[in-house]
Amino acid sequence: MNAHSLESLGSFLREQSLAALLLSDQHSLTWLTGYAPPIETGPNPFEGGPALAWFSDGQVTMVLSDAEAGAAKATGAAVQEYLSYTIEAPLAGPRNQADALAKTLAPFGTLKGNVGVEMNQLPEPLFETLQNALPSACLQPGDGLLEPLRAIKSAPELERIRAVLALCDQAQAETRILISPGKTEIEVWASLKAFLDVRACGRLPVLADFVAGARTADMGGLPGTYALKAGDAVIADIVPRLGGYWGDNAGTHFVGEPSPELRRIFDVVMEALQRGIQAVKPGLRACDLDAHLRGLIRDQGYPVYPHHSGHGIGVSYHEEPRLVPYNTMPLQAGMVVAIEPGIYLPGVGGVRLEDVVLVTGTGCEVLTKHLGNA
Repeated sequence: MNAHSLESLGSFLREQSLAALLLSDQHSLTWLTGYAPPIETGPNPFEGGPALAWFSDGQVTMVLSDAEAGAAKATGAAVQEYLSYTIEAPLAGPRNQADALAKTLAPFGTLKGNVGVEMNQLPEPLFETLQNALPSACLQPGDGLLEPLRAIKSAPELERIRAVLALCDQAQAETRILISPGKTEIEVWASLKAFLDVRACGRLPVLADFVAGARTADMGGLPGTYALKAGDAVIADIVPRLGGYWGDNAGTHFVGEPSPELRRIFDVVMEALQRGIQAVKPGLRACDLDAHLRGLIRDQGYPVYPHHSGHGIGVSYHEEPRLVPYNTMPLQAGMVVAIEPGIYLPGVGGVRLEDVVLVTGTGCEVLTKHLGNA
């Protein structure tokens, strides 16, 4: 269990006059309990729905299938499990989970007051179960309530984030070794994924942009059959999950010597990234950092990239604070932010560079080291 998260959530519910909260977003569950649902193979066809967590009076009870009960119990949370896979009867995951949720909520049948519910990930039958189990409660949408709390990382969270970012740095170093003329993107990626699995001592969920040559001008994409050529740029944006927490960094590597124009845009993006990092401090609004980064690219005469300038990372690979034009959220000490400017030129290629920083009381600490940052 994440003691800091439990304490923060308890205080938050009191401030919001919420008697309890039902969590259905997997990122919320990981932040609160440390349990990370497996995601390598997609939704389990034997389960009734997403893992749930009922939080009341500082206590957590998770509702999930027997297949995942062991991993959930290892966090220290109470678990109400239900039957998923069986050969003794027809599969009935949704009904079994609904029954398990009703059993969990039975002691709270007379609960009055406001109850927050993460509804966006909650199947309708489970919501109906919730309504029937708490007839006197006022159910309120609770989606997004935890994002501001999740944005400020605790010391244990930072330890996990540092570990996965170290893995990201190793991935960039390995990419430089693996790329050579004649290899396809997917061949290089397969070797890199195997490297990451071995380093992590197990199967590792990984999201990635991994493209080369002319495809780099399109910003990113999944690795394909394109064969690398001398002078190509290779964008490697590596996003693995380790211990429930995501890492992220991006490097642009060259197969041999790049063209003068590619080298030029690499230098411009690198300078923008470094100056963006220097600007980070508590109180700086996310939108102002975004504008600063875009302006640095524009001032050099290049088109402004159409994606975000960065984002928070943690139990999700993209969370607050989002570095985008609309977001007025101020940076705060304890936030972990990826910063990723880029330049993309059709007919030439593209460059994106990304570092992750921890906002401190006076500025920031650069957590990723793949670009030579101390």
